[in-house]
Amino acid sequence: MRPRGIFNRDPAGPVTGPCAHRPVAFTLIELLTVIAIVGVLAGILLPATLSVRVAARRAKTKVLFAQWGGAMESFRQEYGYYPVIDGGSGKVEPRLFAGALTGKSLQGAAVAAPDHLAGNLTQTAFYALTEDELNETRTALVDAFGNSDIAVLCDRNGDGQITGADGSVQSVCGLGRTDAYAPAVSDLDLGVGIRAGVIFYSAGPGTRASDLVFSWK
Repeated sequence: MRPRGIFNRDPAGPVTGPCAHRPVAFTLIELLTVIAIVGVLAGILLPATLSVRVAARRAKTKVLFAQWGGAMESFRQEYGYYPVIDGGSGKVEPRLFAGALTGKSLQGAAVAAPDHLAGNLTQTAFYALTEDELNETRTALVDAFGNSDIAVLCDRNGDGQITGADGSVQSVCGLGRTDAYAPAVSDLDLGVGIRAGVIFYSAGPGTRASDLVFSWK
């Protein structure tokens, strides 16, 4: 007969006795403490993560605008003037942008009408569009935020700077917003002039006027 309190050490059988191992579980207080800590950490890290993402997309949008500006300069060097890619409205028209700078439609096919080339008579490819610059249906240009409301101004009179004489400031809307807003005078400074041949700007995240993304600053 086995003495009391002695474990059953039979390798083939389970350990038994008063000191046998019992499953350990978290108490309700411990679980609530862990959940609270996770919540606090998420509250700290989430805004920082979102801020980093927004900054990265702003930087990507500026790079995109710089590439577009370079293509516009290549067009000017070829033809002696900047293409009118806004149809006179101040906002980029995708079909004119594609025709002028790629010599094709947004879908990569032949243009639907000669005037879509915006003066690119030889249909020279000054730029190659990527999937990131188009919406899902390839019918609109978008910035890194997926915003298709993009404005452009060019130095039309050839004085080396962009002023109010070269075009009017256009309002831009954010994604899903119906209220439009325009850059502040201090942002564009068209009274003094911006020393550039081409400038672009968009609504960026599109939640407030300070979200505007400018190509020149």
